[in-house]
Amino acid sequence: MAIARCWPRHRQPWIKIMEASIKTFITIAGFLLSSLANAGEPEARLEKLLNGLESYSAAFEQTSENNAGETTETAIGVVYMQRPGRIHWAYWEPYIQLIVSDGVSVWNYEEDLEQVIIRDASDSIEDSPAAVLGGKVDIEEHYIVLELGEEEGIEWLELTPKDLEAQYESIRLGFVNEELAGMVLNDGLGNRTNIKFLDTQANPKLADELFKFTPPEGVDIIDNRAQQDAAAPAAE
Repeated sequence: MAIARCWPRHRQPWIKIMEASIKTFITIAGFLLSSLANAGEPEARLEKLLNGLESYSAAFEQTSENNAGETTETAIGVVYMQRPGRIHWAYWEPYIQLIVSDGVSVWNYEEDLEQVIIRDASDSIEDSPAAVLGGKVDIEEHYIVLELGEEEGIEWLELTPKDLEAQYESIRLGFVNEELAGMVLNDGLGNRTNIKFLDTQANPKLADELFKFTPPEGVDIIDNRAQQDAAAPAAE
C-alpha cells in the first residue's frame, strides 16, 4: 500500500504553480493538436497559426510572479507533445519533476520525494475548459479570443475562459514566425506565470518511449485512476 508524503510547506505554492501550468499546457495541447470549426476572425488566426501541428518540442524557462510583480519562482526544463494527447513535461530546476501522459493516464514523478502519483488523463484536466486531450476543442464555446497584436516581435493572442470558476482569468499565447514561443497565465489573485519556449521544433519525430513511464524501484506509488487494474503503468 502506497504511503503519501507531505510536501514541505515552502514547496506547496510551487507545486500548485507547476500543476496549474501542466494542466493548462495539456489544455493548450488540445488546441495545438486540433482544428477549429466555425471560427471567427481571431479564432481563424489561431487556427492558421496552429494548423498542421502534429507534434512539438521545446526547452522552456518559467517565471512566476505575485500580484506585486515580484518574482517568486523560476524553473527550466523541456516539453514534448504529440497527437493524440501525449505529453512529456520535465522540470530540471529548481526541483526535478517529470510529468508523462500517454493520453490515457498521467504520471507525476518527483525525484526528491521518491513519489509517483498516477491519475486518469481526463481527471488531470477536469477543471480546464477544454477537456478532451488531443481532440477537437470548441474554443468559441469555452473562450473569448482576442488578437493583442505584436509586442517585441511576438504576436499575442489572448484566451479568456467563459467559465467564471476557471483557475485562471486568461491565457496568452505568443508566436514568433508562426511557431509557439511563449505562454502567459494570469490567475484570479493577480499572480502571473510566464513560460518562454526555446529551441522549438514543429512536427519533430518523437520516440514513443518519451510518453511511457516506469516508476523507479522503491518509490511510493499513489494510483488515483478510476480503474487501476485496467490502467497499469505503461512499461517496456
